Amino acid sequence: MSEFGELLRNLRKQRKVTQRQLADRVGIDFTYISKIESGTMDPPAEDKIIRIAEELQVDPEGLILAANKVPKSFQRLITENKEIPVFLRKASELSPAQWKKIKEIIGEEGEGDPL
Repeated sequence: MSEFGELLRNLRKQRKVTQRQLADRVGIDFTYISKIESGTMDPPAEDKIIRIAEELQVDPEGLILAANKVPKSFQRLITENKEIPVFLRKASELSPAQWKKIKEIIGEEGEGDPL
């Protein structure tokens, strides 16, 4: 099962929504929901993920990222700011102390581990 599929199944069950109900509300076939949850199909396009998030009342960015997709807002930011790709290429080389400093700068102290 994929991370997205597992997350989708857990969220759907927590909210007591069947695969058929979710599929009807989002406008996709319920068998597709089943295949996504079992990991035999890839997650849908961003617009459908956003609809799923709305129906399950969760943050769409979290679902989009779990689907291994780059949100359109991130794509725009990456292409408009030429420093972002440079930062992303170097991010894996940053030490824990450097990540801590970045979190302090952006005001997110103590929020999870980096990448």
